[in-house]
Amino acid sequence: MSQPLVSVIVTTYNRDEFIERTLISIDNQTYKNIEIIVVDDGSKINYAEKICNKFNNCKYYFKNNGGLASARNYGIKKAKGIYIAFLDDDDLFLPHKIEVQVAILLQKKDIYCVHSSASVIDGNDNLTGEIIGSSKEKTHKRSGNVFWNALGVWVVKSPTPLFRKQVFDKILFDETIKVGEDVDFYQRMFYFFNIYYVNEPLSMYRDNDDSNRLSKKNEKYIGLESKIFSNFIKMGVKNPFTLYKIALQLAKVGIHKKKVFYNKNMKVSNWKLYLNPFYYVMNLDKY
Repeated sequence: MSQPLVSVIVTTYNRDEFIERTLISIDNQTYKNIEIIVVDDGSKINYAEKICNKFNNCKYYFKNNGGLASARNYGIKKAKGIYIAFLDDDDLFLPHKIEVQVAILLQKKDIYCVHSSASVIDGNDNLTGEIIGSSKEKTHKRSGNVFWNALGVWVVKSPTPLFRKQVFDKILFDETIKVGEDVDFYQRMFYFFNIYYVNEPLSMYRDNDDSNRLSKKNEKYIGLESKIFSNFIKMGVKNPFTLYKIALQLAKVGIHKKKVFYNKNMKVSNWKLYLNPFYYVMNLDKY
C-alpha cells in the first residue's frame, strides 16, 4: 500500500540562518512520501531558492510580502498532499514526527488534526530542557472536541500539527491579522473539527531570544479577541446562545490580558459583562 502524500509548508521572510537545518529535518523523516513547499514571503535577498534546490522534493515559491497568514494560505493552495503540516523556518521536526501522525490519521477517521508537545532548543540547536505543550494533568483536555476548553486559552504549538487537507476547504488563515493569526485560526478550527494530542515531543521549537519576534510583542495582540469573534459570525455561527458564550469567554480573556500584560485597570463589573459581553469583546482596544 502506497503512503499518502504529505505536504510540509515552510514559510520564510528575511531569515536565512536556520532554514537549511529546517529543511534537513523534513528530508530526514522516516516517512518518505513528502513534498516540501517553501514560500518566500517577499524576502529582500533570494537565499531560500538556492537552499531549496539542494532537496529533490522541495519546491520554491516567491510572493510579495503579505504576512504569515498570507504565506501559509499561498502554500496551502500549492499543496498536493492529502495531509498538510507547517514548519517555521527556524524550527525542526524530529525524525519520526510525520510517521507517527500519519498512522494516527489513518486509524482515527474522525480526527482532523494531530498535534503534540515540542522540545525547546536554542540558537545552536541545543536542548534547553523545556518542553512546551500540555502539563500532565491537562493532557486529557487536548484531544477530541476541545472548543470550549480551548477558547481564548490555548492553541496548538506551532511546529507540531498535521492536518487533513479538508480542514482548509472549510477555513483558512485570516490575512488581515498580522499578529495572532494562528490563535484565530485554531479557535475556528476547534469549532468544526476533532483533534488528537500526542503526549511526547515530535518537533523542536527554537527560542533564540529574538526580541523582534511578533509573538513576543504583547501589545500587538490588543483587539485580537474582537477579530476572532467577528470571524465566528462571518463563518455563519448564528445560534444566539452559542454567540453569547463565545463573546463572554473572549471578553473575559481579553480583559484579563490587558490587566496582566498592559497594567490596564479595566473596571468592568460582572453584571455589566454578563449583561452585554458583545459590547466588551468588540471594544477591548478602546480601554
